[in-house]
Amino acid sequence: MVTRLSGIDALSLHTQSSTVPAHTVSLVIIEASDQLSHERLRRLLAGSLPRLARFRSRLVTKPFGVGQPLWAEIEDYDPDPQIHCATVRAPGGRRELADLVATLSTGRPHRYNQLWEAWSINGLAGGRWALAVKMSPALNDGAAGMASMWPRLLTTAPHADASSNLPTEPSLGCAPSVGEVVTGVMAEIAENYVTGVWLIAETMSNVLRAMSVRLSGTAGRDSMTPAVSPTSGPVPHTVFNAPLTGRRAVAFSSIRLADVKAVSDAFGGSIPNVVLAACTLSLRAWLKQHDKVPSDPLLMRMPFELPATDPPAAGKSLTVGRLRIPVHLDDPVQVLANLHTATERLNAIRSGASEKGYPSVDLATVASLVPPSLARIGMQLYTRSGLRHRLEPICHGRVSYIAGEAAPAYCAGAKVVGMHTVAPLAAESGLNIALTSRGDALDVSVCACPDNVPAVDDLATGIARSLDILMAAAQESPRGQGRSVVSELMSHPANRARGRGYDRSKDRLK
Repeated sequence: MVTRLSGIDALSLHTQSSTVPAHTVSLVIIEASDQLSHERLRRLLAGSLPRLARFRSRLVTKPFGVGQPLWAEIEDYDPDPQIHCATVRAPGGRRELADLVATLSTGRPHRYNQLWEAWSINGLAGGRWALAVKMSPALNDGAAGMASMWPRLLTTAPHADASSNLPTEPSLGCAPSVGEVVTGVMAEIAENYVTGVWLIAETMSNVLRAMSVRLSGTAGRDSMTPAVSPTSGPVPHTVFNAPLTGRRAVAFSSIRLADVKAVSDAFGGSIPNVVLAACTLSLRAWLKQHDKVPSDPLLMRMPFELPATDPPAAGKSLTVGRLRIPVHLDDPVQVLANLHTATERLNAIRSGASEKGYPSVDLATVASLVPPSLARIGMQLYTRSGLRHRLEPICHGRVSYIAGEAAPAYCAGAKVVGMHTVAPLAAESGLNIALTSRGDALDVSVCACPDNVPAVDDLATGIARSLDILMAAAQESPRGQGRSVVSELMSHPANRARGRGYDRSKDRLK
């Protein structure tokens, strides 16, 4: 059996560089325990991660880079060289741990052979420990890599054995022979030709369908189509679009899920919308202090769940889209209402297209058509040409909401007190905010380039302070319970008064 690397993961792998590495660092913080040691955590990592097929495999390239690499299991695999020890500098607080993780997240890993590294970390305040796992984009497996990794290391009971609670995944196959590689190249070329023809035909079909709807005059009668696209309008240039250097800064904080739910219950909308509103208010405060607040919204890339559930379902497949976040607004309720409206429009567009049977061009399919050599050359030409400085930014950053299990988690017999994900930055998109749900908490991770974005801690802690602002606004809500729609959101005194009857002075970020 020969397994090919997926298109999206391959594109991330081939276009990364020393200033734009594409690996992800996952971190779990463990409560103090006499049973913890570097040796015990090393045994946990060595016995658990290689049970995942991709973690004990390597990538085999094709001749002249004309096709995507193939997976091959490493014979007599030994994970020990990829497992290390680290100590946080004194006093071992949140800042010191974030600095260590930032160091681990820099640099480009080996492209095809060493696809992951792991560290057991001591020296944290209060005798706590941590595990950090750095994964190549090749291990993402369509964003399912992390979801499959944590169940191998964590348990829901303190005395359960994580290394044996799930069966070992079957092998992805041995290294292919020369004949198999050549056959695979020919088959991939033929497959890409057919797929390319299909994509062209599908695109033309969509164009003709849109023209038909416009000529028949029925477009205006479709109540599911919003008058204004939630991604339309100018995209401002900010410090988040500055060229990246090789340095990274990371910051952590946590917020209570109960507070997020309280705001959601007071105003309606979804839990991710409340979290996104807190991120928006924090970004506005940071821009006001360190740069300037643009007159137009920022454009952030984020995953959407269709159909949406509240709270988001753990492990559910998501689709990535772009959303404008209103950092130009200073009223917390208007921010929440704006985001609610925008996400509802996006859901209506996507759900409506799905119900009507409109075909869609899959990004993963397009990415699979790009040969590795062409992807690398294309990225180098784009970077050196200077086009990125003259074109409008594609987006400013990414916000991700990673839904975990509601039950408490344990690692090596000790309780997990923090789970963070430090996701990579993209060229011209120098901000990443990741929120991971953990029992009754949401752990916040912010990653940025410190040469462009100073004081990253202000962004992370600002999200927690912004949630307090939304909580204060929720206490003045005329409803106080149940769900709502956009019209009810806009009935809040802050929006009815249009500048009177609502004191914003206490809602400013300190």
